[in-house]
Amino acid sequence: MKKKLLIDGMHCQNCVKGLEAVLTEDIDGIKVEEISLEGNYAIIDADDSVSDDAIREGVEELGFTLKEIQV
Repeated sequence: MKKKLLIDGMHCQNCVKGLEAVLTEDIDGIKVEEISLEGNYAIIDADDSVSDDAIREGVEELGFTLKEIQV
């Protein structure tokens, strides 16, 4: 299922790389389609087995704020 994550706290390309690593390596079942530093969002394709709580935890462990998950 495609989801758009609205994220606060990304400031540079290292933030983008860190977010992509967490989403793809630490959480099974997620494919990152796009991360926009300027737009403060990520678009992912997540398996049905991936909970929103797991996504939120992964994003927030980096120090970012996950404002909203849009389906």
